[in-house]
Amino acid sequence: MVTLQGAIKFRVYLIYGENSGLVRERANLLVKKITGSTDDPFQVCVLDKESHERLTEEATALSLMGGQRAVWVREATDTLAKSVEVFCALYPTDDIDPSRFDSIVIIEAGSLSPRSPLRILAEKHPLIAALPCYAETGRSLEETLRGLFGKKRIAVEAFRYLLAISGTDRALIRNEVEKLLLYVGADPEITLTHVQQAIGDGAEYSVEDVVYAVMSGQPVMVDKALTKAIKEGVNMIALTRSLLQHTDRLLQARFLFEDGMPAKVAISKLSPPVFFKRTDGFLKALDSWNSQSLYALLRYIQKLEFLCKQTATPAEVLCQHFLLTIAQHVKEKKSHLDESKLFSNL
Repeated sequence: MVTLQGAIKFRVYLIYGENSGLVRERANLLVKKITGSTDDPFQVCVLDKESHERLTEEATALSLMGGQRAVWVREATDTLAKSVEVFCALYPTDDIDPSRFDSIVIIEAGSLSPRSPLRILAEKHPLIAALPCYAETGRSLEETLRGLFGKKRIAVEAFRYLLAISGTDRALIRNEVEKLLLYVGADPEITLTHVQQAIGDGAEYSVEDVVYAVMSGQPVMVDKALTKAIKEGVNMIALTRSLLQHTDRLLQARFLFEDGMPAKVAISKLSPPVFFKRTDGFLKALDSWNSQSLYALLRYIQKLEFLCKQTATPAEVLCQHFLLTIAQHVKEKKSHLDESKLFSNL
C-alpha cells in the first residue's frame, strides 16, 4: 500500500475518495513535501476544473527557481485519464529515478468506482500512486480523533459520544475538534458535558437530519434535509453508511424491546449513547419498525451503496428515491418493504 511516508517515489499521485477533507489534507502534505509550501506561485501550479487541459504543458515545464515543481490538479474526473496517460508515456518505466523528476503531479478526485479509467490507470502504472480516502468510520474514526486530541485527556463517555455524533469527513471532524479544544481550554480533561455544550448544541448535521427523518416516516422533512445535504456537498456513500449504522443501532434496540425491555431502557443500552436531542426521534423509529423489517432494510441499504458505485444513474437520484420511498413506507405504516419500489428508478 502506498503511503506518504518517506521520499517522493512517483511522478503522479492520485488521491481520491468520498472523504474530501482527507483528500485535501493528503494533497496539502504532498505539495509541502515537494516544494516546502502550498502557495509558492513559482513552485506550485494549481489546475482547477477549467484548466485541466494544461496538465501536460505545466507538468513538463521546468522550474524557474530550480528544484521540483508541484502541479496540483483539483476536481479531477475520468476525463483526465487520457492526459495523465500521455504525460506518463513521455518517461521510461524501466529505470525510475525520482531525483530526476522536474514536476510531481498531485491529482485530487472524488469517489472513483473500480471501473474508473483514471483509477485503473493509477493502480496499474508504475509511475502513478493511488491513494484512496474512505469515509472516517469505526476504528479509522477513533484513530483520527485520538490523533487530533494528542495528549489531551478525554473521558470514555465523552469519547463514545463524540464518535456517535461525528461526521465522516476529515475536514469537518478536524473543525469540530478544534472548536471543542478551544472551548475546553486549560481544563485537564474533556468531559461529556464539554462535548455536548461545545458541539452537541450546534450539531445540526444534515446527514443525521436525513437519517432520522427517513426512519421516523417524514418524507417532506427528508426532501428538505436531503436537498440541504446535497448543497453542502455531503457524499452519498457516506450518507448510505450513516443510514446503515443507524439502522443497525435500531435493530439492536429493537431486539431488546421485543424481548420485553422498555423502549427507553433498550436505547439506553446502546453504545455510543443516543444524543439526548435525538431520543424522541429514535423512539419514534423504534416504534415504527420491527426486527424483521430492519434486518431486510440493512440488506437493501448495502445494495443501494453498491448501486451508487456501479451504475450510471447519479447517486443523488438513487438515494433520493430510496430514502423518500422508505419514509413514505413508514408514514403509511406498511408491514412489508417492497424491494422493487425501492429501486424502481434504475
